[in-house]
Amino acid sequence: MHTRVQRIAERRIVFAPVANGIAALAPAGPIALLGSRRSLALLTDDAFGGAAVHRFDGVRPHNPRATVDAARARVDEHGCASVVAIGSSSAIDLGKAVADGSGLPLVAIPTALGGAEMSRGYGVLEGDRKATARAAVPPQGVIYDASLLASLAPRELASIGINAWAHAIEAAYARTPHALGTAAAHAAGRRLPSLLLRAADRRDDALHEAFFEAAHLAGFALDTRSMGMHHAICHVVGGLTQIPHGIVNAIVLPHAIRANARLAPDAVDAVEAAFGIGDLATHAEAIAAAFALPRTFASLDAPHDLAMRVVPRVMESPLLDNNPVRPDEATVAQVVAAAEGR
Repeated sequence: MHTRVQRIAERRIVFAPVANGIAALAPAGPIALLGSRRSLALLTDDAFGGAAVHRFDGVRPHNPRATVDAARARVDEHGCASVVAIGSSSAIDLGKAVADGSGLPLVAIPTALGGAEMSRGYGVLEGDRKATARAAVPPQGVIYDASLLASLAPRELASIGINAWAHAIEAAYARTPHALGTAAAHAAGRRLPSLLLRAADRRDDALHEAFFEAAHLAGFALDTRSMGMHHAICHVVGGLTQIPHGIVNAIVLPHAIRANARLAPDAVDAVEAAFGIGDLATHAEAIAAAFALPRTFASLDAPHDLAMRVVPRVMESPLLDNNPVRPDEATVAQVVAAAEGR
């Protein structure tokens, strides 16, 4: 894999083995290295060229406020000059939460396909509510090392890949205009489904590199055009249940697409034409079936009052205004009930 460095506004995007990427970006020490134990094990301190490295392995799904506070305390304790986050979107969101407002540069090293490395948005769990924020600047450096996807389990790869595809779908029909974001959404939306279906049978370095290229585009589309009803529902469900974000996406996506096809048929038709896919919802179901992903929240022992608790919170989400047509409460309730599957 050759080193490729791109500049996008204030960001440097590196497609290379992680050691080469760190050498190209050269984050200043002392460095706060954030991730899970699994993701931190992928990176040795030697990769940072002698800079002092202080590790924080407390990343959690959806990152409760206490986790963010503990990571910020570690940064302050050691006087860190840079933050490096390696792992899934949870790790990168933690990096954004820690770096936001501190003035510290952030380097993001994704090990999955969530696209968080290309966006300013991040979430913090406040009790059972996932509060979202938007960082002043995105990660200044991003390193895509295709080999980091190799150890990702098929179910995790598929669910977070569906999340990336959902970013492309929602960005493609979102109300927020952005010409480059639209082009990125279309490119990612065409590529991701076939990559995911191929991954159900075989995986190799070329496939993993193509995944990262598509997720990179979907993340850019997410940052520039934002999200709608689908992610409004997913964020609330994730906060209430702690079900992994990718699995929540895989369950909700077909129902959200069908609801939008009723609300805004022209918008969904246009996305299907741009992606070259005749039925987005059926395609999403086929990808989930290929990896035997859960199809309902009931199958994951979600609480029986889930819909009652989810719908009012979703109706408060500003993301609904970015949907091609703002859904009413009955539409949201129908999507949640279908995803619940009781």
